[in-house]
Amino acid sequence: MLACRALYQLQLVKESEARKHTPAELPLVTLLGYTLGGFYLARYSDSPVGAFDELVVISGLVWNFPTSCAWAARVYVNNSAARNHGRKDVGLPSRLASFDNSYSLPKRKQQSWWHKQSEGSALDPLSIDSRSSTKQHTQASAAAGSSSRGIIVRNVERRHWAQLWRKNHEQLQEPVCSLDLPAAATGWKGPRLKLSLPSFSGNTAEHPGLLQYACRLSTNIRPTAAAQVHISSSKEDNDMEVMAGVLGGRPVLALCFEDMEMKVHAPAAYQLKTPARQLTTAAA
Repeated sequence: MLACRALYQLQLVKESEARKHTPAELPLVTLLGYTLGGFYLARYSDSPVGAFDELVVISGLVWNFPTSCAWAARVYVNNSAARNHGRKDVGLPSRLASFDNSYSLPKRKQQSWWHKQSEGSALDPLSIDSRSSTKQHTQASAAAGSSSRGIIVRNVERRHWAQLWRKNHEQLQEPVCSLDLPAAATGWKGPRLKLSLPSFSGNTAEHPGLLQYACRLSTNIRPTAAAQVHISSSKEDNDMEVMAGVLGGRPVLALCFEDMEMKVHAPAAYQLKTPARQLTTAAA
């Protein structure tokens, strides 16, 4: 069981951009050349591996008869155990990351829910880039009382010791993104709902085949203002690791999940349905 609060933001993503980060065998749900992608930003206060932060980049919606589900193109976490579990056990494209307060974005009178709970988050020392760890820890300590509503997410994957001569294709020179987050909620947190969300994973080095699993959650849900996403890139970065085309989409809907309890079921191999089988099933 996991406990967290989260921001789920749906954005219009060009089909051509979504296809770069989605398995070719999975049909995208599109309209006029666009699909619904975006991101899921969560702060876990409790989990089997302890507290951690997570950013899931969603490239688009894929068809999963009779419904659709989101495809996670990248999963950034600042906890090495969560990163390893995601890759080895769930088949997720997890990357080790740092989540730091951004002081380049304008400060606001109201804090975001992210900074309101900053005292309760635990940073994994393995997730912090050694070149700026002291500065980041100093900023993190000061942020608890600041009015900053921005965070910056960095991919801090490291090269394997046996491949120091190679450029790590999973690493990024520039930050993944900077997020200017909506203000923390006051008053009613929204209705309490129970949801079961089917999800795909796999198509990774650890799990080449497709997997399917379910997330069951109970949470309060309310609409909120959309987060502003800021992106920079470097010519030295691997194009497949740069999520600018997905994260830079136009926001459609932003939802805040409060007091969420989540259970993730173990994944199983997914048997891909052919279009003919899908149509036959629908007709029946």
